[in-house]
Amino acid sequence: MFNFLGFNEGVPIVVTGAGSGIGEAIALTAAKLGLRVSAWDLVEAAAKRTADAIAAAGGEARAIGVDAANRSAVVEAWRQTTEAFGPVGCLAAAAGPPSFSGREFMDGVTTAIDCVRLPTEVWLEQPDAGSRAAVYLSSVQGPRYGAGVPWYTVAKSAVDAYMRSLAGMRPGGIRANAILPDWIYTPRTEQYVNATGGLAWEANPMGRIGVAQDVASAALFLLSPAAQYLNGLSLEVDGGSKLRSLAWLRMHDASGSGPKSAR
Repeated sequence: MFNFLGFNEGVPIVVTGAGSGIGEAIALTAAKLGLRVSAWDLVEAAAKRTADAIAAAGGEARAIGVDAANRSAVVEAWRQTTEAFGPVGCLAAAAGPPSFSGREFMDGVTTAIDCVRLPTEVWLEQPDAGSRAAVYLSSVQGPRYGAGVPWYTVAKSAVDAYMRSLAGMRPGGIRANAILPDWIYTPRTEQYVNATGGLAWEANPMGRIGVAQDVASAALFLLSPAAQYLNGLSLEVDGGSKLRSLAWLRMHDASGSGPKSAR
C-alpha cells in the first residue's frame, strides 16, 4: 500500500504539550503512523498518560516532564530524548500558557514565545537527523482577530512570526510551518464550549467547533515528507469560519435565507 505521508517507521518526534488537548492528539496520531514519540508536558503525570496510551496501542513513547519555557529543563529533556531515540527530525511545539490564565502582559507574551523558541534553539544544538521539520501552534487569535486577551493576541502573532523567521533563514535546515486553529474543543476550552451551546457552531460553514484531531491531522501532514515543499505556511485550521461574518449571520437569522450549516 502506498504510504502517502512518507514517514519511515520509527522516526522520532518531540511533541511539547503532549499531556492533553491538541498536543496529546498530535502525539497519539504520530504514534499511529509509526513514529516514536517523546511526549513532553509541564505535568509529568499527563505526559505519562499519553505515553502509556501509546504503549498500550503498540507504539513507542517516552514521557518527560518539562517546562518548555525553562532553558535548563529543555536542555535536560533533549538530552533524555536523544539518549533514548537518537537524532530527532520532527518537532511539534504545542505547549503554551492558556489564554484565560490571568497572566501579566509581558509574562504571558514571553512565556508563550519561549515555549516554542527554547525547544527549537536547543534542538539545533542536538545531533543532526539529516532533515528537520517543525510545526508551531499559533492561533487565528492575533494573526487574524484582534479582540480578545491582549497578551494572548500578541503572543500568538509572535509565534507565527517566529515560524516565518525560521522558515526564511532555515537554521539547521529547518522546514517550519505554523497551524492557526480557530475555536477547538479541548480540556482548556471545554467549559466555555459547553456553556455556549456545545460543539454546534452555526457561524462556521462546517456547522461545528473543531476538535483536537482536526489540528493533529494537519500537523502530521505538515511534518511529513509529503509536505517537503511546504515552508513558511500559516495554515488556518478553522473549517472556513472566516467566510461567514457576524453581519451575514444577523441577515441570515432575520431573512431565513442562505445555505444551512453542514451538520
